[in-house]
Amino acid sequence: MAGGSGIATHRVPIDACLDDGVGSVYGQTSVRSWIETGEIMDDSKTVGLEKLAQAFQDWIDEEAEALEPLKEEPADFEGKLDVLRELQHRLFDSGWARYGWPEAQGGLGGTVLHRAVIVDVLESNGFPPRHVFEHLDILPPALLRFGQPDLVEKVFLPTLRGDVLWCQGFSEPTAGSDLAALRTRARAVEGGYRIDGHKIWTSWAKWATHCFFLARTGDADSRHRGLSAFVVETDVRGLTVGAIRQSNGTEELAEVFFDDVFVPEASRVGEEGEGWAVAMYILAGERGSYTWLRQCEILPRLEAVAMTQGADQHLDRIGGSLLRLISLRSRAREVMEILANGDDPGPESSVSKVLAIDAEQDFYDAARQIQAGALDLGTASELDFWQEHYLYSRASSVYGGSRQIQLNVIGKLMTSRGVRAAGDSDAAREREALYENVVQAIHDSADGRAALEGLDWWAAGSVPSDTFGEIAFSSWFEAEGATAITSPALAGVRASAVARALDIEASRIGWSVAQDADGAPLVLGGDSGTTLLASETADGLLVRPVAGAKPVRSRAFDGALVRRFEGDLGEPALVNVASDADRRALDLVRIAASCEILGASRFLLAKAIDHANEREQFGQPISSFQAIQHLISECQIEIAALESVVRAALEEWRAGDAHDLARIVKAQAGRDG
Repeated sequence: MAGGSGIATHRVPIDACLDDGVGSVYGQTSVRSWIETGEIMDDSKTVGLEKLAQAFQDWIDEEAEALEPLKEEPADFEGKLDVLRELQHRLFDSGWARYGWPEAQGGLGGTVLHRAVIVDVLESNGFPPRHVFEHLDILPPALLRFGQPDLVEKVFLPTLRGDVLWCQGFSEPTAGSDLAALRTRARAVEGGYRIDGHKIWTSWAKWATHCFFLARTGDADSRHRGLSAFVVETDVRGLTVGAIRQSNGTEELAEVFFDDVFVPEASRVGEEGEGWAVAMYILAGERGSYTWLRQCEILPRLEAVAMTQGADQHLDRIGGSLLRLISLRSRAREVMEILANGDDPGPESSVSKVLAIDAEQDFYDAARQIQAGALDLGTASELDFWQEHYLYSRASSVYGGSRQIQLNVIGKLMTSRGVRAAGDSDAAREREALYENVVQAIHDSADGRAALEGLDWWAAGSVPSDTFGEIAFSSWFEAEGATAITSPALAGVRASAVARALDIEASRIGWSVAQDADGAPLVLGGDSGTTLLASETADGLLVRPVAGAKPVRSRAFDGALVRRFEGDLGEPALVNVASDADRRALDLVRIAASCEILGASRFLLAKAIDHANEREQFGQPISSFQAIQHLISECQIEIAALESVVRAALEEWRAGDAHDLARIVKAQAGRDG
């Protein structure tokens, strides 16, 4: 995505960030020089994401010689940890690891979006995957929100520097995806709690200094209402870590046993019985931050695979993986924006989790196919890396909530709330309100042209120049796809550069896409209000006055959308249009067509859900059956992904260049539709 970070620029105040106020090694920040020289500050003393990305890249370039050894990823995890810890130390001591964290706790201000920029730049420069530091964007936000002050002061900055390493004790032998069924017990005693129980599949426990875990403080049958969250150091008496050797040869996972382990009251995170809320907060953040991290890792790998010998024979696999990764990137960014605004992404964050699973497994399947026998026979370059990561990708559909569980969550949400249920943010409500206005205008108007004019759409939405214009643009084309109305909107967008060159209204231009067997032009968006036909020829853009020709239904699949113009046309003439202007018009019409497919897909899925809720089998609606819910979920995941890429493409188009993303979103719309 263009624009450096590939994230819409958000800005936050950091007026007090020059006051370290922490002391010792955790108060150092050589990034101070960047701030004081104005490299990442604008006139309002705020940190911009694009400026942060550029400043961080400049620092990496300046420190290239010293940082080069830290780009190597050793085969063994002890070696990986040494490299990653040294890198984290350098990032913290230079200040970069403190961006995106509150100044009151020693950070340099900002949000999860600022942390995302740092990760994105690191990965694009070839630094190794975060591995044990994946918890940096998952657990510290929960500590800051729910942790007691003494605990936060003790572990927060050492976590950012990489001196405190975390594992997360949620899953148990009898409570994997069913978190509310966990049995590890926390018994209140003087000064704290005594913990007894057994955790499993605990990532990084072998190397962790601290464990963030859930235990039951309520009755045995209290389910999620009886859970509490705690932090414990892994070297305390009674806590034992037993590493689990995986099929990829690593010991990343482990069992953790609690045998009368004492945890002080100050190490409880949140109130007693608030563990479920803490866990849901962690999972919501994980499905934004972690999914962003995954695509940041894989996109450069896809680029590398695409450059290998023989990759040109697998362009379909490479393109398919690219579509999935761009969908994941766009969706993860939206979830992080919700988190940055202080809102809750809610159960729909499960969509991000499934997108991450599918993108990761699809990529490694593609990489294995492209490298063919070299991986299986052990002759490929970087063999250890590819074998380890391919095998690890098989687990992505299990850890952090299995794919099937996510489909259950999404399916139940869809059958109860519907396809177009507005989100909790102001932006989501504004989009939904405008969409409903467009649909109402279509129903109240004689035809599509009248509806557009009644909405004054040509002024605000045909060539979007601000956020409202983007919403007006997408709302019209989604509604057009959902209502099957025909209008001159799509042709007008395609002809926008021609209209500016001729100084006429774009709504008056139809776009000639072909000729029928009799030589009559077949015109997209042509109706009784069309006065000029435009077409793309080998010599350039050609226009012809309609003159005495009249639009009639064609024999096309949709004869009302693509009309046949019968009668005499005026003399043709070439129009001198700047190539960049015409390319931007073509990019925008690709996005518009994608919006139409999105609207049609939503409409069809809504009809399917209505049918599933109404039709009964064995005395209950078929929407209650898991198989039906999973089918609905798979559709909704594709729709949500397409919507995220449509928004990203519109944003990129307005920023100046969306040529690549416009082609990507059109390809995805064709596949998803």
